[in-house]
Amino acid sequence: MAMIAVQVVLEKLASFVAEETRFLGGVRGGIVELQDDLYSMKSFLQDAEERSESDQGLRAWVKQVRDVAYDAEDILEEFMLRFAPSHGSGFIHYLRNSYCSIRKLSARHRLAVQLQSIKARVKAISERRNAFSLNRIDMPSTSRATVEKWHDPRLAALYLDEADVVGIENPKHLLVSWLVEGEEMLSSISVVGMGGLGKTTLVKKVYDSHPIRRSFDTHSWVTVSKSFASTDLLRVALQGFLVTANEPVPDNLQSMTDFQLIDALRNYLWRRRYVIVLDDIWNVNAWETIKYAFPDCNCGSRIIFTTRLSNLAESIENTRHVYELQALPENEAWTLFCMKAFRGEHKAVCPPELEEMSRNILKKCEGLPLAIVAIGGLLSKKKNRGLEWKKVHDCLATELKSNNDLGSLRRILQLSYDNLPYYLKQCYLYLSVFPEDYLIKRRKLIRLWIVERFVEEKQGFTMEEVAEEYLNELVNRSLIQVVEKNYFNRVKTCRVHDLMREIIQMKSREESFVMIANGTRISKNEKVRRLSIHENSEEVQSDMRFRYLWSLLSFSSHHSFEYGFRNYKLLRVLNLDRAPLSTFLPELAELIHLRYLSLRWTMISELPESIRKLKCLEILDLKRSPVSSLPAGITQLTCLCQLRNYRYIFQSSSFFPDTHGMRVPLGIGRLTSLQKLGSVEVNEDYELVRELGKLTQLRRLGILKLREEQGMDLCYTLDRLKHLTALYLVSLNNTEFLQFDSLSSPPKYLQRLNLKCSLPALPGWIASLQYISKLVLQYSNLKSDPLKVLQKLPSLVMLELCQAYAGEELCCDPSGFSKLKRLGLHELERLRRIRIAKGSMPGLERLDITACTVLETVPDGIENLKNIEDLVLWYMPSTFIKTIERHRGEDFWRVQHITTITRIYESQGRRVSETLL
Repeated sequence: MAMIAVQVVLEKLASFVAEETRFLGGVRGGIVELQDDLYSMKSFLQDAEERSESDQGLRAWVKQVRDVAYDAEDILEEFMLRFAPSHGSGFIHYLRNSYCSIRKLSARHRLAVQLQSIKARVKAISERRNAFSLNRIDMPSTSRATVEKWHDPRLAALYLDEADVVGIENPKHLLVSWLVEGEEMLSSISVVGMGGLGKTTLVKKVYDSHPIRRSFDTHSWVTVSKSFASTDLLRVALQGFLVTANEPVPDNLQSMTDFQLIDALRNYLWRRRYVIVLDDIWNVNAWETIKYAFPDCNCGSRIIFTTRLSNLAESIENTRHVYELQALPENEAWTLFCMKAFRGEHKAVCPPELEEMSRNILKKCEGLPLAIVAIGGLLSKKKNRGLEWKKVHDCLATELKSNNDLGSLRRILQLSYDNLPYYLKQCYLYLSVFPEDYLIKRRKLIRLWIVERFVEEKQGFTMEEVAEEYLNELVNRSLIQVVEKNYFNRVKTCRVHDLMREIIQMKSREESFVMIANGTRISKNEKVRRLSIHENSEEVQSDMRFRYLWSLLSFSSHHSFEYGFRNYKLLRVLNLDRAPLSTFLPELAELIHLRYLSLRWTMISELPESIRKLKCLEILDLKRSPVSSLPAGITQLTCLCQLRNYRYIFQSSSFFPDTHGMRVPLGIGRLTSLQKLGSVEVNEDYELVRELGKLTQLRRLGILKLREEQGMDLCYTLDRLKHLTALYLVSLNNTEFLQFDSLSSPPKYLQRLNLKCSLPALPGWIASLQYISKLVLQYSNLKSDPLKVLQKLPSLVMLELCQAYAGEELCCDPSGFSKLKRLGLHELERLRRIRIAKGSMPGLERLDITACTVLETVPDGIENLKNIEDLVLWYMPSTFIKTIERHRGEDFWRVQHITTITRIYESQGRRVSETLL
C-alpha cells in the first residue's frame, strides 16, 4: 500500500504543478524536488513491500514511506483547495479577491515550511533504505522466488491424508469421466475456485486414480508459480512425463532452450495419449507461452487446469468442461471439522458442551476445507477447550497472523491478494469497511471507490464503467463472492468470505488503511485515515480527534455521533446511512474537503443554505430521507456528479408504491457535471423542465409530477440529453397524459425507461431504442396491443406492464422478445387471453401476473417456454388458480415443467405466500 500512497502523491504533485503554477512562486522548486525524491523512492518500493512480510525492520521502513506519503497528500489537498480561483465580478468580488490574495501569500509560506519538513523526512527515509539492500523495480529480485520455492504453501495439498479429505467422491467421479470419455481430439478441463477450496487436492486424487493411470500412456504434473518462466514450465513438464514413464531424463535438460524443450515434448508426446495438470495457473499467459509443446494427435489427450480465475477457460480455445468447485455443505464440513478437532475422541464425536462453540467457529470457515483442517487441527491441541476455543473464535485474525499452525492457511488465502495489481489491492482492502455478513451493493461500492480516488481514468469509459471492470476482475479472481446477479447478468450484491475478511481487516489495520471501531484500542497518536462504525461498535469518544481522518463510514442505526464532526477537518467521505439523525448538524457544512455525503434512511428533512460551502462535493445521496426540497445553495456545488433523492410510499388501495422526490431551485442547470439526478418534482414549473436540458452530461434522470402542458418543454429537454441511459418520468396523476410527439431525437443509448403516465398511443420512437433492456409502462391505458411493437426490441430483457393496456388479448409472434428474461403483467383489468407463439420469448425465466381479474387461464403457449423457472401469481382469482391445480387443473399440463409456481394472496389482512408447484 505504500506504493499506492506514493503514486497518489506523485499524481497530485503533477496536477498541482500543472494547475497552480501562478500561485506557487518560490515553492515550485521544492515541489519538483519532492517529486524527484518520491520517484526515486518508488522504484525500490515493490521489492521492499514484498520482503517486508518477513522482515520487521523493512516493514517499519515501508510504514514510514506510507506515512510520509499520506502526510504529503494532506498538505497538497489542503492547499489545492485554498488556491482554487474564486468566480464572480463587481466591487465586492474585487475586495474579496484582494483579501484572498493576502491570505494566499500566507498559505504559500505555510506550504513552503511544511514541504521542507516533508522533504527532510523523505531524505532521511531514503538514507535508511541502504541498510536493506533493496532492488530497484526494474532489476530482477530473487527474494520472492526464493521464499516461494522453499515455503510454497500449496505443496501440502498434494500430500493430504485421506482422513483430511471429505466430499470429493462425486466431483472426482465426474472429472474422471470427463477425462477418460468423450472425443478423441485434445481438450482441456478447468477446475475453478477460491484458494483453500481443495482444487489441487481434488485434481491430485483424480490424477492418481487407477482409471487415469490405466487410460493414459503418460502423465505430468506442473505447479505454476505467479512469476513463472516458460523454460521452467516446459522443463518440469518434460521431466514429469519421462519420470512417470520410467524413461531416462536427458543429461542436458537444464541447459535446453524453449525451442529445444518444445521440440522434445512434441516428439515424445506424438501418437501418445497423455494427461498433464497445470496446477494453480494465475493468468492465461502461462498457457500461451507453452501451448505449442502439446500436440493434438487425436488420441484423447487431456489438459487439466486448476485456477482461481473464473474466466480462464474462456481464453483457452480447446476448453470442453469447467468445474466450479463449491464449498463443503454443512454436514460434510461438520464431519471434517470433528475428524480434525476431536481426533482423540471416540469416533471423533463433538462433546455436547462444545457443540455451539464448534459450530460458531465452523461458520467462519464457510465450508473451506483447508480452513476447516487447519483450524480444527489447531483446536485439537488446546487443553482448556472452553476458554481457549473461545479465544480462537473471538481473535481469529490474530491467530491467522501469529499462529504457526495457521501459517499455511494464511499464505494460501493471501496469495490471491498478493497477486493483485496495485490498483485492485486498494479496492479489495477497502471491502474491510463493511460489516460481517453485510451484502455489499454494486452501485454503492462503485461510488465509494470512485470518490476515494481508487479508480483510474480510461479513455472512452465512464468512471463507473471502469470501477465495474475492477469489481468483475475481483469476482473473476475468486476474491469476491457474488450473492445475486440481476437480469442483465451484472453483479447486484456481493460479499467477502469470512476468512478473507479477517485477513484484509488485519492488513488494513497494519497499513493504517482502515480502522474498525469494534472496541479495539485506538491510540491517540495513531493516524487513522478511514474509520468504519458497525452496529456493535462503541461510541467514538469525544477526546478522539481523528484530525487525519479521510473517510468515516457508519453502518449503525444507533450510533448517535453525540460529539459531532468538528474534529474531522480533512474528511472526504462521510456515509451516515440509517444514522439516528433528525437535523443536519451545522458542522457538516464546515467539512470543506467532503466529496461524498450519504444521508440515506436518516430522518433529516431539511438541508441548510450553508451546504453551498461543500465546494468539493461530488455525490449527495438523500435516498429514502424525508428531504422534500433543496436550498438555493445547492446550485453552487459545481463538482456534483450525482444528486439522488427519492422515496416510495404505498397507498392502501394500490399494489405499487407512489414515488416522491424533491423540489430543486432554479439555477440547477449550472451543475453541468451532473451525471445522475433523481427524482425532481417539477409541478407547474415550466422553466425548470427546460433548464434540465442544460445538464448535457446526465446519464440517469428522474422527473416527477409532470403535466400534459409541459410536453413540449420535456421533449425540448430530452432532445438535448444525448448521453441518457436511464429515464424515469411520472405524471402528476394517473390520468394525466404526456405527449411525446415533438421529440425529434430520443436518447439513442437509453437502456432503462419508466413511463408512469397516460399515453394516447405508444410513442413511435420507442421502437427505435436498440439498447433498451428494461421498460416499465404504468397507467398508459393503451388501446392497441403494445406487444406487437415491443417484441421487436432487440435488447429488451425486462418488461413490466401495469395498468398499461385496456384490451382483452395480448399476442406475440414466433420470433418476438428474443432476449426477454422477465415479464410482468399487472392490473390489466380487461385482459382475458394471452397468446405466446412457439419460438417467442425463448429465454424467459420469470412471469409475474398481478390482479388480472378476468384473465381466464395461463398464457396459451407457456408450455413452450423451456427456460421459465418462476411463475408468480399475485392476487389472482380462485377460478384462475383452479385451472392449474396439480393433476386436477385443465391447464396443469401447460405449467408442470416450471420449477416454482407461487400464489400470493391476502387473508385476514395479511399477505400469504403459497407454493403450488
